[in-house]
Amino acid sequence: MAECCTDLPDECWELIFNRLHQLHHSHLESPSLSCKRFLSITNTIRTSLSIVDPTLILLSSLFNRFPNLKSIHLNLVDQDLNRVVTDIATSSLNIETLDFVSEFLPLESFKILGSRMKNLRVLNCSRLSTMCDADLIVIADSMPCLEDLDISYPDNFSFILRLDPDDVPGEVGVTDRGIEMLSSKLKGLRKINISGNLFLTDSSLIALSTNCIHLAEIVILDCSLVTSNGIEFVMRNSMELSSLSLQDIDFDRLDDYSICCAKSISTLEIYYTVVPDEYLLLLAKADIPLKRFTLHHCTGFTFPGISSLFNKHQSLEYLSLTGIDFLTDGKMSDLSRYLSALVMIRVDRCTNLTESTFFSLAKNCPVLQDISMAGTNVGGGGRDRATNIVKNSRLKFLNLNINQNLTDECLAKLASVCPNLEVLDVSSCRGITENGIAYFLESGSKIRKLEINHCGGIKNIGNGLELSELEVLGAARSGINDDGLMVIGSRCCGLLDLNLDGCLGVTTVGLKEILTNCERLRKINLTACLNMSLDMVDWMLFSRPSLRTIILLYSFLPFESQRKKFLHRGCLVV
Repeated sequence: MAECCTDLPDECWELIFNRLHQLHHSHLESPSLSCKRFLSITNTIRTSLSIVDPTLILLSSLFNRFPNLKSIHLNLVDQDLNRVVTDIATSSLNIETLDFVSEFLPLESFKILGSRMKNLRVLNCSRLSTMCDADLIVIADSMPCLEDLDISYPDNFSFILRLDPDDVPGEVGVTDRGIEMLSSKLKGLRKINISGNLFLTDSSLIALSTNCIHLAEIVILDCSLVTSNGIEFVMRNSMELSSLSLQDIDFDRLDDYSICCAKSISTLEIYYTVVPDEYLLLLAKADIPLKRFTLHHCTGFTFPGISSLFNKHQSLEYLSLTGIDFLTDGKMSDLSRYLSALVMIRVDRCTNLTESTFFSLAKNCPVLQDISMAGTNVGGGGRDRATNIVKNSRLKFLNLNINQNLTDECLAKLASVCPNLEVLDVSSCRGITENGIAYFLESGSKIRKLEINHCGGIKNIGNGLELSELEVLGAARSGINDDGLMVIGSRCCGLLDLNLDGCLGVTTVGLKEILTNCERLRKINLTACLNMSLDMVDWMLFSRPSLRTIILLYSFLPFESQRKKFLHRGCLVV
């Protein structure tokens, strides 16, 4: 291939490979193996990297291979984290984003990292077990240019268990004092997520709003000591605030004037809160550029309240109305007339909504791309209610998870509306079979991700032409068996990720078809497949060398020596 196009400059090849990389990073494997020139070009394209096991990797050579890495994700055991962060810090990389999963913050290596990586802007260290004020001070001192920080949901339960009369809160969790010191040092902070930090009060919000004058986004969920006073202060004083996520706030105590002050708010997310109509009316009257709005399991408002809000803000692009009992098909039809700019909508757990709502949204929202109706009543609308069906060629994503009344007949009608669908999730819809799925997988199907988990009535995905676009198939605890795998192997040559967790009818007979025909397969989940064993891993890797991850039943996990052997062959077995 390279010999035929030697006159094509590297810049052109880089554009081509970038396009492949946007589809999926694995698409670069084949060209990178074809010649040294292509290998060199594809290495420079990669900007993100995940490291899950550094024991067999010479990180310095890895970082030299990908010199343009900007984002690194670490998911490591604690003893590896300090070493890997130090290796990153002493490399020639210039990273901007670090995201890691661990139990603690590697303080010493973070100090080195901060002194070397001057352009580090984004740090995600959520769900640590030992986050405390001292950690925040190290972060602030080491990384003074941080703009985006996530310290959400530390393991507060373990903190509480460790508390005794002599314990100081700042030593076992993040407190107002830690946030005050952090905000005084990180003047350029624009985004912060402090959710789940149980010791924080309004004082933290006041400090952030006062010290970080460019604060644009703040997420404050599950902070029980934060009140409307703190929210009010932020809305009045953070002039660049554009995104606010909050929970369990007393809106009756929120000053009307604070809403008028928040002139830049484009994203407002409210969770588990009593939201009176009066507040929605104030939002409707406020001159704010609202684009994204969420009411997640909220109460206290009525249909006229949200109707007035949507009537005023008809430029909404994202809307989530989760768990709202009073919404019906008729009311959603009325609301949809105000939502012509909508790109994405979530109406999960609104149990009175049926397929009629889907048809209304598809008809009245011409640029809509993503609909989620998980846990609703799609399929329960009756045959006579599916009228005025209009195609919407822009719809790409459809989530119908946990719709117990969904039938094959209803799926056929939905399929006729969205001919260009790319992602379909019908997990836990126990009333459907492969016949219903077939309507979405007919000739010319563009579906690249299909989730049929917990669908015992689906034995296969039906016969037909090759499904060259399908890359991800989630079939955990479905009815898929060896016969079904033969069908999948014959139709889905481009499959990258296959989840067969709990598919008891799967044996080596069906796997042979998959491993033989799916030449790009990178990940397979065989958890709770009782006919599988660790002894089969060698055979699987020999049959399909493209495999990078194999997930087995816990009792089949390899010994350390075996795991290292598999890693030497490029596959993580867990």
